[in-house]
Amino acid sequence: MRKRSEDSQKVFARILIGIIVSTVATLLVASTILYVNYNHIALRQVYRTDMNSLTQTSREVSKMTETAKSLSYQIYQDYTISALLLYSNPSIYEITPAMEQLDNYRMSLPFIESIYVYNSKNDEFFISSNEVRNGQQSISEIDDQGITSILDRFHDYKPFVPIPRTYQVGSTEETQVSSYTYLCYDTINDNATLNYAVVVNIKDDWLSPNMNSADQPGKTFIINEQGQLLSDFSNRALMKDLSNETFIQPILKNKEQSAYFTAEVDGEKSLITYTDPDNLGWRYVRITPYDLITSDIRNMRTHTVLFCLGLLIAGVFLSYLVSRKLYHPIDKVLVRMRVMEAERRGSLHLLRQDFLRGALQGRETVTGGMLAERMKFYGSSFDVHRLTRLVLLRIDHFTDFSDTYRDEVQLVKYAMMNICTETADLYYHTEAVDMGGDLITLIFNDKIQDEADQEHSPIEELLRMMQAAVMTHLRCSISFTIGPAEDSLENSIASYSRSAEASLHRLFMGPGCLIYTSDIMAYHAKEYAFPVGKERQLIDCLMTGKTGEAKQIYADIVSETATYPFTVFQLALSHLTMTLNHVRNTLKKNNQLTLESVSDRSMLPIHDAEDLSEVHEHFYRMFDELGTKVEEKRTLKHEELIRKINCIIERDYADTNLCLTSIADELAMSPIYVSRLYKQLTLKGLTDVINETRIAKAQFLLIETENSVADIAERTGFTNSSYFYRMFKKFNGVTPNDYRRKELHSEL
Repeated sequence: MRKRSEDSQKVFARILIGIIVSTVATLLVASTILYVNYNHIALRQVYRTDMNSLTQTSREVSKMTETAKSLSYQIYQDYTISALLLYSNPSIYEITPAMEQLDNYRMSLPFIESIYVYNSKNDEFFISSNEVRNGQQSISEIDDQGITSILDRFHDYKPFVPIPRTYQVGSTEETQVSSYTYLCYDTINDNATLNYAVVVNIKDDWLSPNMNSADQPGKTFIINEQGQLLSDFSNRALMKDLSNETFIQPILKNKEQSAYFTAEVDGEKSLITYTDPDNLGWRYVRITPYDLITSDIRNMRTHTVLFCLGLLIAGVFLSYLVSRKLYHPIDKVLVRMRVMEAERRGSLHLLRQDFLRGALQGRETVTGGMLAERMKFYGSSFDVHRLTRLVLLRIDHFTDFSDTYRDEVQLVKYAMMNICTETADLYYHTEAVDMGGDLITLIFNDKIQDEADQEHSPIEELLRMMQAAVMTHLRCSISFTIGPAEDSLENSIASYSRSAEASLHRLFMGPGCLIYTSDIMAYHAKEYAFPVGKERQLIDCLMTGKTGEAKQIYADIVSETATYPFTVFQLALSHLTMTLNHVRNTLKKNNQLTLESVSDRSMLPIHDAEDLSEVHEHFYRMFDELGTKVEEKRTLKHEELIRKINCIIERDYADTNLCLTSIADELAMSPIYVSRLYKQLTLKGLTDVINETRIAKAQFLLIETENSVADIAERTGFTNSSYFYRMFKKFNGVTPNDYRRKELHSEL
């Protein structure tokens, strides 16, 4: 018995050791694979985040370039400033308003450091700056000597391509300024000599905060195709050549694609992410320390190993203590309890959703005490008396979204709600309420903070993270309307209707926008007056078939309502619809056009439109239809007029008084209009056609009758024979008598 017991113990020991060894090996292999994969995933995630940041920086540079280009064109075409550009010696009365206008342009855009207007005729710079250097400086006295060398070599610079540079300004105390300079110039003598130029300097510190925000690790900088530094990076100077740097060389070799790699930067291993060249040939590079990326993974590896060891020891120990007979019934009880708990949580979630939806829509009466009791009953962690904010989420292009997901729309919306609540979980207790259609309401309730807690993330940054996450995982765009922070949940619920109204302004701001309810509510303080003058211009253009001008006037009227409450936009559209209906009825009555009246019900439903272009398309289609009908009717009228004129000529050719004036009087029209229209449509002058008709009749009478030439001239409307002779020879090349003899001879 003892031997069998020892053998059993050996077998048990071997089995136990085998299980332990297998478990340890499995855990080690799995941990190693997970560690490698997590490293790779972390690098990819940081790469995606860095690429999003770099792409945003690229957009900021593009926007900066477009702004400088637009501003330069405005200055270039401004009549007031043209005196500074074109006059060799402008007077003080021309300089003063021009400089005021130049200051207005500069102050309209806060990121502009200065604007120079250069006139080569007098070698003078006219400078608008936020420093004391405003005014007029000669080319020899200007404190920014760097601009003179740029203008001397203006052929080396393309217009509207930013030129990064650092220069000294100030006559007494020199100040170093870093900026991006945009050059717009005009030349003479086959581009050999500079005529005048407009220079816009944009502050370097406007772009730097966007590239290196405090909440993101790492550093971002810009290089050009030659590897020269175009922005702030560590202690390296602007325009320094980095092409010899080891970590820059792979970027310069890969000239067409964006990518990432790891390398040593200033003695520290880092992840280097870079973009493909933009339209300026610039590359955007981000350096992220490798230790920051992998620190969490290394901690996770240590914790995993410790956890596995503890789990292994606990498993071996518990295997001796727990009876198989007890394990199965206990396991069944636990499984049943977990199922019941999951069912209860799911039911409470649905009840909480229905309650909050009813409260927001006004179907549920909420007060402070009752609201706290109901939220607690439904298992919410909200503190109804803490700061709370409503944010309305709208799914952009909802019709396409519904067509794409069809029966899975609710499932995808649920996933979207989960993404938003998980993103905000670090800072807020969050409830996401499906309001139906494209609308989801997010309720953010501040968490109780300890002293060691950091400040809350700005709401705008948090919402941008949600937009990026939804786009990454669900491939759809969302817009947010941000309500004001209220001191309680009850007040936030009461503000829902205002935020819902503000969310309609997505029509003007476009998909993916962030709308602040407070900004939109401020529009209510403004009074709107419908532009009656533009309405009259619109009516005139529609009545005369000028469809292009009508579209522009309509677009101006609609765009003016963007800074007013949404009801103003709705009323303006209704007014425009009635105006269009009036024009159509007038044209039907006066011109007998076949047109149907337009009613408000046939107008594009405003709440279904997500972009202003959808509304424009509807009205443009009606404008085009109206213009086509007017043009068709105008063509028929012209043809009828030509026929009437020809009939009058055919009828009265023998009348010596037949002329342009007599025909115009009979038609009750202006002689000049009749002459111009007839010549435009027939390519013949009206007087020439009268003479052609008379000569043709004379030819017939010369052949078919024996009447004298003088008698025939009188019968065909000519006042004297000599004039008849001249006109006949002009049209036929021979005299009337020669023509008669020639025709009679040919008949014989």
